[in-house]
This record gives sequence, structure tokens and C-alpha cells, in this order.
Amino acid sequence: MRKALTDKSLKALRPKAKRYEVHDLLCPGFSARVSVRGTISFSVKYWYGIKQRRLALGRYPVVSLAKAREKAMDALRQVDEGIDPGSRRRQPGLFVEAVVEDYIRQYARPNNRSWRETQRILNREFVSVHGQRDIRKIARADILEIMDAASERGARYQSNRILANMRKMFNWCIERGIVETNPTNGIRKQHKEVARDRVLDDGEIVRLLRACGQDSYPYKQFVPLLLATAQRRGELANMRWSELDLEKRTWTIPAERSKNGKPHVVPLSNYAMKLLDEVPQFVDCDLVFTTTRVSPISSFSKALRRLHVVSGTSGWHLHDLRRSATSGMAGLGVEPHVAEKVLNHISGVISGVAAVYNRHDYMNEKRNSLEKWGRYLEEL
Repeated sequence: MRKALTDKSLKALRPKAKRYEVHDLLCPGFSARVSVRGTISFSVKYWYGIKQRRLALGRYPVVSLAKAREKAMDALRQVDEGIDPGSRRRQPGLFVEAVVEDYIRQYARPNNRSWRETQRILNREFVSVHGQRDIRKIARADILEIMDAASERGARYQSNRILANMRKMFNWCIERGIVETNPTNGIRKQHKEVARDRVLDDGEIVRLLRACGQDSYPYKQFVPLLLATAQRRGELANMRWSELDLEKRTWTIPAERSKNGKPHVVPLSNYAMKLLDEVPQFVDCDLVFTTTRVSPISSFSKALRRLHVVSGTSGWHLHDLRRSATSGMAGLGVEPHVAEKVLNHISGVISGVAAVYNRHDYMNEKRNSLEKWGRYLEEL
């Protein structure tokens, strides 16, 4: 398939049974590949000697169409000058962008269930600033500058996350012989983290639900569902229609997306089902919450700020809704071991030998608890 690629045409691409490519009419060899999951990645094909080669240019929309086309043209210019751009990229330590991409693909993705968050942090904080620099020239001052920028914009704990992720990535680089020293050595966390205990009271929940009612898809339904199901933000954001059994009223979170690596069946209360009934279902898109029809929703901070203003509440994050739901269920008489099962926690009330031999799935207890909690939310 050949067409002049635009942002509009990229957003219109849909996954098929097999991956396929759309070749750009404006740049020779440049194409967008669509995976069976709907992921769009850019690449450029070129001839070097007697071999045709492909150079990966990044995933959309992390890498914009304009940036990817610019990189493709630059690669083709290198070929005209007798340089193999793919060979340059594979040399250790040339570009921060290339090394981070390799780190995510070779280490973070296979070994870390939260690799997408690692990728987001490194791309936003590190690659966006130093993407075209030689990674061997990154110094301690560069790391501190990135951390200071996060602190200055109010993302205090994010500063600590940046340090942790960059430290791990540079240790990987040392193992691979890409760099000789880790520039994060000697840098300490800038902010002491305190375990959060924020729980929204009934009045705040009422104001929040009213604010959501005035909002639009996807957050109109997404935020109340966080409260109704007591699941993690990332798990709900990645919810698929194929994971829902609407007849049995269950949602199965697959093991690869569950924090503890075990599949988790979440019973859906009448309240949760009503919220899902309001969600539009797009053709050829399995995602429940999406604005692109290609990737799950994001921009959580922006949505949270809007809800703070409209609801007149403050000082809480989306993850606090999980804690608020758990506390609310406890107030309704839900037993702690049942709440643990609702949250999909392994450690806790049931642990040690009891955890090994207790294989009861507590499905009825979970359903009764979430139904009771759903009725309470409806009454509020």
C-alpha cells in the first residue's frame, strides 16, 4: 500500500490479522508498519552495496511523523555519502535515542512488567533532551539538570523515578561495554518519599462523581470505574473488550499486565456495568479507553487537574481511588482477606503456608463485596 503519510492517515490505520506496511509517497523507502496489536512503527529501507537493509526510526506517536521522515531523509543522505546509517546506529554509545531503544527492547520489555512506564520516563525526560548526543558524553551534570527540571515543575517524586531508571539503564550500558562509567553514581534521591495514606471521604467522592458526570469520554467513565473496581490505573487504562465477559459480568486482567504476574478476574457490579454501557465501542479497536484508537489513554495529569478544579477537591491522585475503594468496602463490612483478593494482592492477610494451600478464588465473596460497594456509590 502506498500513500502520502499524514497524521490523519496514520490515525486511521487499523490492525489486521497480519502486520502490514504503508509506504510513503513523499520519501523513498520510508514506511509505517502496523502490528497485529495496532502499534505503528516507522522505518526506512535502503540499499547499501548489494544488500537492502531496514533502519528502525521509532514508534508513533512517541516519534512524530515529521521527525521520523526527517530521520529517514538523513539516513538516505548518509547512504549517498557512502555511510551505512544502520551500522553507525549499532556502534556502541553513539546516540542516546538508539541506546535507550535497545535497552527497552532487549532488557526492560522482557524483564519488567512496567516497561512502558520506564520507556515513557526515559523518552520524555532523557531522549527528548539528549537524543542525538553520544551517550558516552553524558555527565553527572546532565543527569542533575534533568532531575532539577522535574523538581522545579513540581514533579518531586518523578525526579526520584528519573534517577532510578537512568541508573539502571547506565548499569546495563556498562555490562554491554557501551560506557565505562555510570554518570548517576554518587547522585542521591532529591526528595524523601512518604507512603501515601490519602483517602477520599464521602463528600469528596460525591463531588468527584458529579464532576465526572459533567466530563466527557473517556474520563467520564474511566475515573468512576477506578472507584467501582478498585483496580490499578494502568490495568484499567489498558482494558480490552476481549477481556470482558458481559454475560458473566467479569473482567479478566491477563497475567502479563497484572502486577503480580497472575491473571485476575474482577467481578463487575451493576454500577460498573452501567458505566461500561456508556462507553463507545469503536470498529476494529479492542481498547475500551482510547482517544487514538491505536493506544490506551494517557494525559492522566491533565485530566486530574481538570477534575480537581471542577470538583473543588485537591491533594489526591488517581491511585488514591484504589485506597478509597478499599477503605469504603471495609466500612461496609468487607473482610480484609476478601479485600486482598479484590486488589489481587498475594502478600497480606493470607500469607506463608496458608497462601500456598489456599487456592479458593473467592469469586462469590469478591462479587458480593464489589456489588455492595457499587450500590453504595450509586447511593452517594
